[in-house]
Amino acid sequence: MMRFIKYIPLLVSLVQAKHVVQDWDITYVTTNRGLNQPPRRGVGVNNKLPIPVVRAELGDTLILNVRNSLDVPTSVHAHGILQHGTNYYDGVPMVNGCGIAPGSNFTYEIPLQQSGTYWLHGHAAEQNFDGLQTPLIITDPNDPYPVDEEYLFAVDDWWPITIKESLAILQQPGGLGTPFVYPPQTLINGVFGNLTKPVTFEPEKTYRIRLVSMMSLPLWEF
Repeated sequence: MMRFIKYIPLLVSLVQAKHVVQDWDITYVTTNRGLNQPPRRGVGVNNKLPIPVVRAELGDTLILNVRNSLDVPTSVHAHGILQHGTNYYDGVPMVNGCGIAPGSNFTYEIPLQQSGTYWLHGHAAEQNFDGLQTPLIITDPNDPYPVDEEYLFAVDDWWPITIKESLAILQQPGGLGTPFVYPPQTLINGVFGNLTKPVTFEPEKTYRIRLVSMMSLPLWEF
């Protein structure tokens, strides 16, 4: 009887764990992200940019059904997730798996064994540069640090040129090319930084601030 009681917490956690299913059709999207610049081709999900935040709880399994509607291979990497026993879902092409071919499907099944603030991003042909990225928030139902409210600040950079155009500049003979002739703009939660709404803090309340840098060039680090 005592042996059974010892396993009750484990059984309860297994019952509460769930599958968090995301259906991603990775597509090209033409957008200027709300900036005062000409639109260009980016990479989004289900014809949208920015990509909605993915939220789950500790112990859940993230089921990411991916359809590649691009004309080049793609993949998705869960940045910061340790992938104990599931490195074949790490999404790094030609390291621990192959990319997802154009017109093909692949399903990632990732057990979420750690809580915190992470992000999902493209790991083929630097597609995160062109927008294939979004935060992954994993909460702990038994959080030892309860809060009244929390704010997420996901920072990324949006360039007026594509990664293909940027690489062409960088690869100019003599190493003289720099993509900064077309400087990027900073986005916060997918919105131009100057257009973000003010944040209000109230006395006697406890807040959690979630910061994640999804920049292709680490202009901001936390």
